[in-house]
Amino acid sequence: MLPSLCLFLGGADSFNVRQDTQNIIRLLSDRFDIHLVTTEPDAFDASVLAAVKLFGTSAPSTRIGEISALSNYLRKNDPAVAIHISEPPFHGTFVTVLARRHDVPSVYRYAGDRFYEYRVSRGRKRLLRFGLNNVFGRIPLSLADACITLGPAGKSRLTDRGVDSDRIGLLPPPIDQSRFDSSGEIPSPLSDIPDERSVALFVGRRSYMKGFDTFDATIPRILNRRNDLQFVFVGSGERVPQIPEQYADHVTVVGRVTPESIASYFQHADVLAHPSLTEGLSRSVVEALMCDTPVIVRDVGELASVTSNLFTTDAEFVDLVCGFEDLPLDDPEPFSMTALKEQYVSFFTQFV
Repeated sequence: MLPSLCLFLGGADSFNVRQDTQNIIRLLSDRFDIHLVTTEPDAFDASVLAAVKLFGTSAPSTRIGEISALSNYLRKNDPAVAIHISEPPFHGTFVTVLARRHDVPSVYRYAGDRFYEYRVSRGRKRLLRFGLNNVFGRIPLSLADACITLGPAGKSRLTDRGVDSDRIGLLPPPIDQSRFDSSGEIPSPLSDIPDERSVALFVGRRSYMKGFDTFDATIPRILNRRNDLQFVFVGSGERVPQIPEQYADHVTVVGRVTPESIASYFQHADVLAHPSLTEGLSRSVVEALMCDTPVIVRDVGELASVTSNLFTTDAEFVDLVCGFEDLPLDDPEPFSMTALKEQYVSFFTQFV
């Protein structure tokens, strides 16, 4: 009989969270009996649901509903360990508090650089994020039996806040290489771009926190140095680059695309530009590398553990984009399912 592992997802159902969850399930399902506590079971396909036991599905996708689903599960079950996947301030607190109440070991997962977010926030959000992440969000650090960070930067954040380094495991999010093995047809928005232009791709939410002020400031400077680039933006959000009209035909805003089609954008791009102001370990950066597309990223979060193509200033970003042909292509293999399987198994086996 396999030991049971509680994965608490609550109502979180974004694509990245679903990908992290299903890939972790695939890594551990042959060693653990996976109990998935979620109020959004329809977010997963049948193959994922067949590999787990579902709990909490009748609870509403509200904070109260999430707490109720987890509390009811822990009252009736005794897993070897409980872990949340996302939302460290809320879900981390729910899991560590309720697991402690039921004498179940718990793991806090530091997904995203939450303790840093307030530094790059503006207006009221700066104070709100400090209160949520840096005050309320510290509660689970003292309650968790162990912690997971996505890399060394996260580990430093936790040790700076009193967590013993021996309690911290470094487990990057596992990426499924098979999603990018086959080459897709060129997406129609890219087929309209003149052949002589190279594609600088952005994938993510179009927002201030994802670095859109950097695009506003640098696209004209880049195009003044070389006019053979097309900036392509894939993802939801309200922001579009605020640039003079003379540069408008060098910008293509695609918007949201299906998860199945994103690989073809990576494969047909010449470089990924990722100026996000704060990050954990960006899935889009690793996925671009799995498609042999070089990346340019701001030196935040865990991105220095992924690539050496880093910038901190707008001038550095401009230079890197203008010289993208000379960038090294970093190896994404350390973030693959194959490379990470035994690390995940070893970490969770300590609770058996």
